[in-house]
Amino acid sequence: MTTNKSGRVTQREIAKIAGVSQATVSMVLNDRDYSNVRIPEATRARVLRAIEQTTYVADPAARRLAGLDNKILGIFTYEPALSAESMDFYGPLLNGIERAAERLSCDLLFFTASPLVDGSRSLFHKNTRFRLADGCLLLGQQMNGAELARLVAEGFPFVAVGRRDEPDVPYVGLDYLSLTGRIIRRLDELGHERAVYLHHGTIAPAAADRRSGIAQAASGLRLAVTSIDVSGLDRTAIARRVLDADVTAVITEDSFLAEAAAAAVRDAAPAAHFSYVALADVAGHFIGTAPLSGFDLRREAVASRALSLLQDIILTDPSDRDDLQKQVLLIGELVDGATLVEVRR
Repeated sequence: MTTNKSGRVTQREIAKIAGVSQATVSMVLNDRDYSNVRIPEATRARVLRAIEQTTYVADPAARRLAGLDNKILGIFTYEPALSAESMDFYGPLLNGIERAAERLSCDLLFFTASPLVDGSRSLFHKNTRFRLADGCLLLGQQMNGAELARLVAEGFPFVAVGRRDEPDVPYVGLDYLSLTGRIIRRLDELGHERAVYLHHGTIAPAAADRRSGIAQAASGLRLAVTSIDVSGLDRTAIARRVLDADVTAVITEDSFLAEAAAAAVRDAAPAAHFSYVALADVAGHFIGTAPLSGFDLRREAVASRALSLLQDIILTDPSDRDDLQKQVLLIGELVDGATLVEVRR
């Protein structure tokens, strides 16, 4: 069999193999819901068999329309994922996705054509060709709720990495609520009575879960936690807010903020000493030379589970997808580190 100059099998060649017209091949490829009654089932089967035999890939989107898997799973990140600043968050996720794709014998397609606008991308931008994939993983600390709702309405297979509040959105995330509660109780056990929580004021579900975890756990303890939004504050102002709060422990939303706050406090008051803990993954983060206390979020496991869920959604008939567990929260672990110290009462 000959192919065109690009090396790809064409619809005309598929038609020749199947013994049908090119128009029939086109109708099969574009009859996604099998509503075209003019195509006999035997004819449709011959065309699909010819496509499979020749690995027709000239138009991956057409293969999806024909009900054939491309074995291509997409990745879309709402924020830049490969910069030095973001790799601390995205690196373990991408590593877990890569390992899971290899296990599932799938290829990954990283969608990057959508331009950044105010630090975020749009999945439905005209440049984003996400429908080339059988389904898509969505990553981002700030996702577009309207776009998630549209994906649900259209029935396109996708999984968000991270808990979402939007109805019917498939996701795999981390149980920040229970992890945060465990940290708060740990601080109370160590004798801390006053602490500050430094955060960036975001409204993402994970950020809300951290705040709820603090409030729920502290309500029955001696420990009182004051919340401080540090967005817009310079390091001097952050140090002053911590020192003025008269606390013994500093809790932060992420590990970088813990390191920055500790450095600012050290410069402002070298003799001051606090316990530090981050409600985030703390691997590779230190306060001075002391390993930071916080979480082991097992992001590789989260990413792997998310890709497996995406594959399950793709391979399950749409009428049976309600039987899948499509919203999953995994449990992380506490990391004692060396920055939590006991307070003598």
